[in-house]
Amino acid sequence: MNISRSSMIAGALVVTACLLPARSEAQSIARRVAAVRDGKVRMTYASRPELCGWGNGISTNYDSDRGNVRNWSDSKRNDDVVFDDECARGPVRLVITKRGGEIDQIRAYIGGRWRDHSNTTDLGQVSVREVVDYLFDIAGTDDGRGADHAVFATTLADSINVTQRLYDLARSDARNKSARDQAVFWLSQQDDDRAVGLLENILKSAKSEDLRDKAIFGLSQHRSEKGFPILRAYAEDRNAPEDLRGKAIFWLGQRRGAERFDYLRGLYARLESQDLKDKVIFAMSQQKDRQSMKWLVDLASNSGEPIEMRKKALFWAGQSSNSSESLVSMYDNMREREMKDQMIFVLSQRRDRSALDKLMSIARNDPDREMRRKAMFWLGQSKDPRVASFLTDIITR
Repeated sequence: MNISRSSMIAGALVVTACLLPARSEAQSIARRVAAVRDGKVRMTYASRPELCGWGNGISTNYDSDRGNVRNWSDSKRNDDVVFDDECARGPVRLVITKRGGEIDQIRAYIGGRWRDHSNTTDLGQVSVREVVDYLFDIAGTDDGRGADHAVFATTLADSINVTQRLYDLARSDARNKSARDQAVFWLSQQDDDRAVGLLENILKSAKSEDLRDKAIFGLSQHRSEKGFPILRAYAEDRNAPEDLRGKAIFWLGQRRGAERFDYLRGLYARLESQDLKDKVIFAMSQQKDRQSMKWLVDLASNSGEPIEMRKKALFWAGQSSNSSESLVSMYDNMREREMKDQMIFVLSQRRDRSALDKLMSIARNDPDREMRRKAMFWLGQSKDPRVASFLTDIITR
């Protein structure tokens, strides 16, 4: 069988074209966008099925009874898309604004229909892989506002896992800082357990302390909760920067439960740094349960603890919604004037009857004149009608 040389070359070109569609398609979008100097370029592509949108808002797992599980914006109107439904399904509608030949802004919407606009170039429906490649090119090379906005738009695309590409962008020291920050955040939002290990890599190896801070937040946000053991280990790592260890402790305190309480209580006892102990005290105050409240009160009462730690524990115990009874009973057993002073302030910030009664009792009966004076001062800041009668009685005696 004879095959001409020209036929063989033609066949080779066809095969080559089939092997390299994504890059050429992405370059095609880039050329068409680059051809616009001023105005808007818009296009659509398939969105993840769980997403819906309205106005400037995008939500996941919308339920008509529960509302929107996650809302990434709440403005009701925009200049690009009209919405007829409260929760409109795809496609993604991407709008790129050009000024002076540069990308000024990238906006992504879900669903709806285009508004009529002059000076707008419509590229129509584009492939998901094509637009994701193009958006990552922007995120990796653009120094303007488009870079970080492009990252978000990649996460809306259907049937493409962007976990590795977000990680690669975040790890690249040469890339736009804002885009790298966005890459870390959206990495934490991926429904992919691999993201946890990648965030841990960023935490342990990124040169930028700010990026490691973002990784700590990301580990605390991943829906699998597999990031919490990593945060625990980091909080206890004496070789890690103390301020970042404090951030890890903060995010550990934002989730509640008996396991969190037991861990934080044990961590406090193991820490040597008073700054980190302070972070644990605050984290424990965020648990907002009786067990944590009791721990704070017990710490404030413990004369073996540094007085600054006791004062902070007392302050945060006073910020809880629990009854003032346990605080009131502490005052008479206190020996340090500094702690009594702190307790008077804490009681003055409460709004329940027992706290006010105790302040009036201190103002009238405390043997320490300075404590009476301070109780009188804080009572003078109260608008409770009982205080006016009390103060009048004191003055006219």
